[in-house]
Amino acid sequence: MSKLVLFLEKYFAYIFVHLIGITLRYKLQTPAKNERVLYAFWHRNIIPLLYLHRNQNVVIMISSSKDGDIIAGPTSLLGYNVVRGSSSRGGSKAMREMIKLARKWTLAITPDGPRGPAKKIKEGLLYLAYFTKLPIVPIDVEVKREFIFNSWDKFRLPKLFSEVKIFYGHKIFINSKEEIDAKKEAVEMEFQRIEKINKAR
Repeated sequence: MSKLVLFLEKYFAYIFVHLIGITLRYKLQTPAKNERVLYAFWHRNIIPLLYLHRNQNVVIMISSSKDGDIIAGPTSLLGYNVVRGSSSRGGSKAMREMIKLARKWTLAITPDGPRGPAKKIKEGLLYLAYFTKLPIVPIDVEVKREFIFNSWDKFRLPKLFSEVKIFYGHKIFINSKEEIDAKKEAVEMEFQRIEKINKAR
């Protein structure tokens, strides 16, 4: 993809997301965290959350893939600090940059991105929480009216004026590497818990 196309796409996508976002009716089922945390949300929920958390001193990790190129541009215009790469076990450049930025910023990551499997947590999330000492906060999103793409994650695009319910889960801390397996299961269970509650409301 040429630099010109990416430049044009960046501003078009920003306007597109902004125009959709201002029509959405967000209903927070639990309050957002007023402290530095590590937000975790499924890849399919990027669009509704991008608008909601714009200009809030959040660092988001986006893959270095071509798909990531499309997302990164408008995300930066929405006021996010964008780190490109993946969350390996601490050895990647992106991971080191996220750890550094965690001293002042809230972090956000899609633990099943960039290519899935959908709703399956990768260990990078757990290692990032351990190295930064920030608590993981799972987020569930329920959209009343939406378009669903035929992609690996069933990517969702809210329809204009749709209701969007947001549920922030409990904080989960990881204090040692020995806890990682057990805490991975705890994060998975928390995702399942808040999804069940959010759907029922």
